[in-house]
Amino acid sequence: MSSKGFTLLELLIGITLLALLMAALVVGLHVGVRAWEQGETRLRKAHGEEERADFLVRQVASLVPYELVSTDPEMQVRLPVLQAAPRRLRFLSSYGSRYRNHSGLVLADYAVLETAPRQFTLALREKPVRDDATLLRQLLLRVERNPETGQNVLTYRPFTEGEDFLALMGELDSVQFEYLSPGVEGSAPAWVAEWVSKPESPYPVAIRLRWRRGGKTGEELIPVPAHFLGE
Repeated sequence: MSSKGFTLLELLIGITLLALLMAALVVGLHVGVRAWEQGETRLRKAHGEEERADFLVRQVASLVPYELVSTDPEMQVRLPVLQAAPRRLRFLSSYGSRYRNHSGLVLADYAVLETAPRQFTLALREKPVRDDATLLRQLLLRVERNPETGQNVLTYRPFTEGEDFLALMGELDSVQFEYLSPGVEGSAPAWVAEWVSKPESPYPVAIRLRWRRGGKTGEELIPVPAHFLGE
C-alpha cells in the first residue's frame, strides 16, 4: 500500500491562501469595528446635543425678570437684565448646568462663535450672581449718554473665546436667535432679530433659536413666562 503526500509547492500555495484569507478576515473585522465605533460616536454625539438643546429650553424658560439699578457714578443705569441680539443672548436664570446647587441666580451668556469659515458653534458661559455691583461689571463695559437724545448708550461686555465655556451645538452652517414682539394697537405679534426692552414690555413673548447644518434646518421655540410679569 502506497501513500501520497503533499509536495512542498502545494504546501506553500495552501499556506499562502490561508494567510490571504486571514488577512482579509482581519481587514474586514477592522473595517466593521471602525464603522460600528463611528456609528456609536455619531449616535452619542446626537444624543448629547439633544440633551444640551433640552437644557437650553429649560434655562431660557426659567428666565428671571430682574431690574438692575446701579449707583456707580461711572455707570449710572437702570435696566432689565437682558441682552437679546441675533448672535447673543444674556439673561438671569434660576436654572444652571454648573451651579444647580447654587442658592442664587445664574447669569446665562449664549453666543454664536465662528469657529471656521462659515462654520459656527453655539456656546454658553455661566456665572453665579452675587450682587448688583458684580452683575453690572459682568454685563457692561461702559455707559455713555447720547447728547442728542439724552438716552444711555450701553456697551456690553464681549464674549471672550479664551475663557471657559460649554459648546452646546457645533458644526453649524448658520444659527441665530429671534424674539417674538407682542402686537401693539391691534397689530399681530412679529418676530424680530433684536429685542429692545421697553417699560411696558421688558421681555419678549417667546425666544426662537434657528439653525442649519448640512442642508437640514431645526429650531427651538421657547415661551418666556417673564413676559407676563411686565404687563
